[in-house]
Amino acid sequence: MRDGLTRGPRWKSPILALVLLTAASPAGGADPNTKISLHPAVTAVAPGATFEVGILFNLAEGWHIYWKNPGDAGLPPRIVWKLPPGFEVGELRFPVPRRHRDPGNLATNVLEGEPVLLQSLTAPKDLKPGDKVALTAELQWLVCKEACVPERKSVSIELPVGGTTTDLNPADREILQAARRALPIPPDRAKYVRVTPSTTVRSVSPGQSFEVVLEVEVAAGHHIQSNQPPQEALIPTHVFLESDPGLGFGKTSYPPPKDGRHPQLGKTSEYRGKAPIRIPVQVHDDAEGPRVRIAGLLTSQACNDKGGTCYPPEYVAWSLELPVETRSAGLSPRGTNTSPQVVPTPPGAPAEIPPEGDPLQRFLARLGLPGLLLGCFIYGLFINATPCVLPLFSIKILGFVQQAHESRRRALVLGLAFGAGVMVFFVLLGFLAARGSNVLQFPVAVIALGAVVMALALSMLGVYTLQVPTAATKLEDRIGQEGVLASFGKGALAPVLGFACTGPLLAGIFGWATQQPPRMAVVAFLTTGLGMAAPYILLGANPNWLRFLPKPGPWMVTFERIMGFLLLGMVIWLLNPLVTQIGAEGLQWTLVFLVVVGTACWVLGKIDFNMSLGQRWNYRGGAGALVLASGVLIYGWFYPLGAAHAEIPWQPWSVEAVESAVNSGETAFVDFTAAYCTVCKVNKKVAINTPEVRAKMNALGIVPFQGDFTSGDPRIFEFLQKHGRAGVPLDLIYPAGKPDRPIILPPNLTKKYLLEKLDQAGPSSAP
Repeated sequence: MRDGLTRGPRWKSPILALVLLTAASPAGGADPNTKISLHPAVTAVAPGATFEVGILFNLAEGWHIYWKNPGDAGLPPRIVWKLPPGFEVGELRFPVPRRHRDPGNLATNVLEGEPVLLQSLTAPKDLKPGDKVALTAELQWLVCKEACVPERKSVSIELPVGGTTTDLNPADREILQAARRALPIPPDRAKYVRVTPSTTVRSVSPGQSFEVVLEVEVAAGHHIQSNQPPQEALIPTHVFLESDPGLGFGKTSYPPPKDGRHPQLGKTSEYRGKAPIRIPVQVHDDAEGPRVRIAGLLTSQACNDKGGTCYPPEYVAWSLELPVETRSAGLSPRGTNTSPQVVPTPPGAPAEIPPEGDPLQRFLARLGLPGLLLGCFIYGLFINATPCVLPLFSIKILGFVQQAHESRRRALVLGLAFGAGVMVFFVLLGFLAARGSNVLQFPVAVIALGAVVMALALSMLGVYTLQVPTAATKLEDRIGQEGVLASFGKGALAPVLGFACTGPLLAGIFGWATQQPPRMAVVAFLTTGLGMAAPYILLGANPNWLRFLPKPGPWMVTFERIMGFLLLGMVIWLLNPLVTQIGAEGLQWTLVFLVVVGTACWVLGKIDFNMSLGQRWNYRGGAGALVLASGVLIYGWFYPLGAAHAEIPWQPWSVEAVESAVNSGETAFVDFTAAYCTVCKVNKKVAINTPEVRAKMNALGIVPFQGDFTSGDPRIFEFLQKHGRAGVPLDLIYPAGKPDRPIILPPNLTKKYLLEKLDQAGPSSAP
């Protein structure tokens, strides 16, 4: 290969691969290095249904297998399914790997412990209930320690065919939940970094060299570790690249870090703000197919600038696709474009969204660019049908005709001017959205946007009346007679005059648009504006078509109420990112805040316009003070947003896991909790999840385990009964080497008491 680039999925050293494979002991299903088991997500297969199967590799201590791109050496696992006719198999999904240095300074990407590979199976629709289906997986893999051993095994499970799938058993549920948590997350779920891939070319051709720039933007007030942190306890920023048979990759170039200092660790090496990572890519001469896919995942560990708290690492998946063209497409023989420019992921070919991503985003991604633009255009048309805009609609068109003295040409010119004003308003919103840096990344913006849409939805449900901004109505009155400039100005004001209906709709599209590439955000708003402007232009040219429009009447009230409920559904979608940003407890506090917002709207609804101006402002001030005070109390005191991300890195509880950790010399803290347990939440707030306790656990090397009793896990119930409890909370501390003598804590904890007991248990003694 030219330029030292390694070829796609092939080994960096074919000779080394041959030596390892031929020197290894023969493969066999009885080899003790690996145990394989299948764990389906269902206990019965429904005809036509898609379900997941987890392939669990239980590896002997010290042994490892390889990721989908093994690196400089190794082979990834290979799975061939033997299924009944009609079954379809989805993409094999891998957990996040670990970077490993083999003898000879070879860098490989490995999986250790009990990795689970996930794969989706889709059953045919003609399965008959009552039958049984056998699912067989033929596996081949390379497992390594000091030496490498190729192994193979065939594993099978048999499932009944049922009308609907049923819940899986607890053991499979725990394995699959852990497997999903081990997968990389999509870019929109990252808390501390925004990852944007771009290229220096628009398309590629065989033999071409180019560069991928991975723009990593770190959240304000935070930093991430560099690719070579000086402390072993810190996790480096690293890019894992997936293989593509048509591509080779050069050495990844990381930006120069900045020096920092950690209170406990001393000198650190950090990235702040924007950190571009550069990846040289070469297209193989034998590359085929209409597109090549460049994908991978970014690992990073973020720390808070103020407190120095370092959070668990994030693993963010990213990808982009480029069309493959011939050399005649304006590229030089070396593959250098004559006018290179940075091109983000093409809007028409959205990055792949993992199955656990947002369902709405998956649906929009499947539409492609034409479908998205058609949806935006219809969205703009729909705004005209809202009760706030429809009465304004006919008046404006008739105004064009009257001012033009029945001249169709003049009416068309005025309609065009009015439509242009509407579109300018939307384009300005598009530029704001393009600069919004994905407002849904930030919990404060998500909560504020959700509260605004909630308030506007309640206005449509009749809780209170939202008035048109006075300044806008006065400005429109001053514009005067219909001229071209006057029509343009009134067009720009039309969405504002109908704000009671357009506001929540625009809030929804604004939140979505900030998640798109900047140019896509502007195009989306431009197309939405064209949708709203189109009827004014068409009816300005053909005023007689006004007779086909529905007349204002009582139906508009019903329509407005229906829209109000739809907007409440939009609130649910807007709040969805909070689940991963501030956790379930933060989402619960946000729902409390929205209840207060609803109460404030009810206070506004008590305003009687026969009241004096002072009385009306008293109600308005009271409603505003209620919202402000609740926001300060909830997010400044009860659940501070700045501290909501600092969580204890819980491991899932099991008797075996705790005993293994304690017997190996580790001190363990075990917390049994449930989503409905108020005392549990108070304990977390005042004692367990406090900076002092987290620091103490880190200093003593204590391993935290958590058992969730929300669904009534029978194993946890049996364990609670053995310790004299009928329910949660139950908290225990196991000193190192003493699995039979835990320190049992009382139901109500204080920070001081918990710190004393942690000191009493002592530090982990494991090496």
